[in-house]
Amino acid sequence: MSKFRLIKSTAPIVGSFVIVMLVLGTSVWVLESNRRDKRRAAVADMTNQVSGDIRDYLYHSLSTTYTLAAVIRQSNGKIPNFKQLGRDILAVYRSISSLQIAPNGIISDIVPLNGNEKAIGHNVLEDTRRNKEALLALHTRALTLAGPFELVQGGKGAVGRLPIFLRDHSGSEYFWGFSAVLMKAEDFLREARIQRLSEKGCSYELYRIHPDTGEKDVFSSTGGTLKNPVSQVIQVPNGQWILSVEPAGGWFSLHLILVEALAVLLLSTFAALAVWWLVRQPIVLQKMVDDRTIELTEANERLQSEITERVIAEEALKASENKLRSIFSSLTDILLILDENGCILEVAPTSSELSSSVKEMSGKMLAEVLPPEKAELFLSTIRNCLSSGGLVSVDYPLPFEGREVWHAANVSPLSPTTVVWSATDITHRKKSEEERLKLEMQILHAQKLESLGVLAGGIAHDFNNILTAIIANAELAQKRLPSDSPANECLQRTQKAAARAADLCRQMLAYSGKGRFVIEDVDINSIVEEMMNILEVSITKKTKLRCKLHQPLPQVTVDATQIRQVIMNLVINASEAIGEEGGFIAIRTGTMNCSEASHKNQVPGEQLPEGECVFIEVSDTGCGMSEEVVAKLFDPFFTTKFTGRGLGMAAVLGIVRSHKGAILVDSEMGKGSTFRVILPQSGHSGKESRLNESPLHWKGEGTILLVEDEVTVRSVATEMLVELGFHVVVAEDGEQALKLYSPDEISIVLLDLTMPNMDGEECLRELRKLNPTQKVIMTSGYDGQEVMQQIVDEELTTFIQKPYNLSDLRRALQRHLA
Repeated sequence: MSKFRLIKSTAPIVGSFVIVMLVLGTSVWVLESNRRDKRRAAVADMTNQVSGDIRDYLYHSLSTTYTLAAVIRQSNGKIPNFKQLGRDILAVYRSISSLQIAPNGIISDIVPLNGNEKAIGHNVLEDTRRNKEALLALHTRALTLAGPFELVQGGKGAVGRLPIFLRDHSGSEYFWGFSAVLMKAEDFLREARIQRLSEKGCSYELYRIHPDTGEKDVFSSTGGTLKNPVSQVIQVPNGQWILSVEPAGGWFSLHLILVEALAVLLLSTFAALAVWWLVRQPIVLQKMVDDRTIELTEANERLQSEITERVIAEEALKASENKLRSIFSSLTDILLILDENGCILEVAPTSSELSSSVKEMSGKMLAEVLPPEKAELFLSTIRNCLSSGGLVSVDYPLPFEGREVWHAANVSPLSPTTVVWSATDITHRKKSEEERLKLEMQILHAQKLESLGVLAGGIAHDFNNILTAIIANAELAQKRLPSDSPANECLQRTQKAAARAADLCRQMLAYSGKGRFVIEDVDINSIVEEMMNILEVSITKKTKLRCKLHQPLPQVTVDATQIRQVIMNLVINASEAIGEEGGFIAIRTGTMNCSEASHKNQVPGEQLPEGECVFIEVSDTGCGMSEEVVAKLFDPFFTTKFTGRGLGMAAVLGIVRSHKGAILVDSEMGKGSTFRVILPQSGHSGKESRLNESPLHWKGEGTILLVEDEVTVRSVATEMLVELGFHVVVAEDGEQALKLYSPDEISIVLLDLTMPNMDGEECLRELRKLNPTQKVIMTSGYDGQEVMQQIVDEELTTFIQKPYNLSDLRRALQRHLA
């Protein structure tokens, strides 16, 4: 079935191809035949014309024989001027090669003779090879043409001979001879312009049928063998010449025929394709309809799918929008869209407390809603963001409802001319950072004070060792000199200077928190009242001192002497701040709850005691202090006085800190300063810890083990102990002391607290192991209170502070040995 359909569908195509090819082929054949006939007619006309010209030139050339015959007849068989006549004839008839006369058939004269000498004397009647035409002429008494044939002088030629008959005296005719004309074929045909045929693109043959052989004798031709020429017969005397002409490429143009055949093939193919297209149109149309139907069906399905997807996308978009709205509503950030000129294009709905205020800014310029400097900050940030093409962060404060709100903004480009401004409220973070920085400053200050305290304590310890040697040696020297010795006054000045130096060391130890305390429960009001007289004489005359003491005031556990030093330093500093212009100094006492107190003016690094406290407040109407001065006020060696040592306020801080208290400072330039010393209340009653003075004549006995690493202190202490009546065993450190110690011989041990190798505290523990009842006096340039608090057997161990003199040493030994 499919094969039948294939044949059915291809038959019209093949048929149309064959029919069109036959029609077009026939048309081409007819066209080519007509073209050939026209060409053949044209060639025939040209052949007739050329053959006519050949015949005319031939007869014109042969007519010269009649001319010669006429001259011979007139001259009665003689031609006296034959040569001249021949030259004249040759000048006119250029197709003639030579003229001859042959009386009785023998050639006697030729014009021109040059080149024809061999023909003179030739008897044409007796030449059996060539006498046929001569005999014919003699027999017929008519002009005959011999040839063409090979000439003796070379080439082919034809000879026309005319027999001449004369009459004798009797009137009878006799044969005189021949007048002949020789024509070379090449020259003759050139004059007849036979080359015109070649010039017209034709091949030709000029031939005759040889009378003897009957074969074709071609004596002029061009081109190859002629297949279907046009021939024209040329009648010549006693014969015929035939001129055959044919186009050089044949009657048909092969190139043109190929082009036409190709055109026929193409046209036939186009016709077949057209038929094929027409035959297939219903099928194609049906297929197009089917394909279009499928496309429409698929498009409809895609459209339905797209509609479904669009509905889903719209629902997802709506859900996403609701989600974003929920997210924006939960955000505390402020989201803005601004253009490069500072116009607020859009405000996102967030839950920020500023959101309602910011929403009102939509559509406005930044310069309309912000202060000029803030608007310029926003614009510069927007320009930086758009120029860099990346994220830009900036922190800035804005006023809101009477307070300053800090924001951290991230600005990113949304388009070449717009940005997204996301701002977060960082006010709490800023406050936390400020508090952290303040705490770090306090810690740093505390660390600095602690390190300086360690330095001051170390210096004071070394000074106390030196001062011990100075004071003790001066006292021993004065004791050993006569009372009227001039050196006594110098020694007294030395002791006073050393005492002032010892006081300076006590201040340094007080600053470092390692001062020697005599702790007791005291009433601060009583201390202030006792000091009023000395305070009034310590300030300038134009300064008035006022007191406002809270009654009753709880007791505090303090060293009364050091509290007096604190009050004295604060009052003297207040007087110096007032200067000579005069003013007021107020001393006030009272109680306060530190847990409720403000820490605004607290000295960095200090912790306020918790619970109920007692305070001493000294305020003045002086020049006040700047923040820079307040920050350095308690630094050791910092002073605003030309002659000050810079240890007064540092010692105050050290004393207060050693009593677990704190200091609040409030000062303003031009308005004065207020210092409040806060001390914790006492929980029990104190008792006086001072010793009664011992008699100057007291002497001891027995052996004392002196353990001291400083050479000068060890030397002077040995002399003082000998002065007091003791035998002294000396050790440089704890290890040597343990080697020298004998429980049966040693009555008491004078032990330095700070030593290399083995310190006094460790040495004391080892001595207790050797003799639990051994009496020991501890001594140090530092305060030994912390060490003494750890000692259980206070009756066996006591402490003496360096620098000590002979009286201090006597008092300690007397009390300990009592």
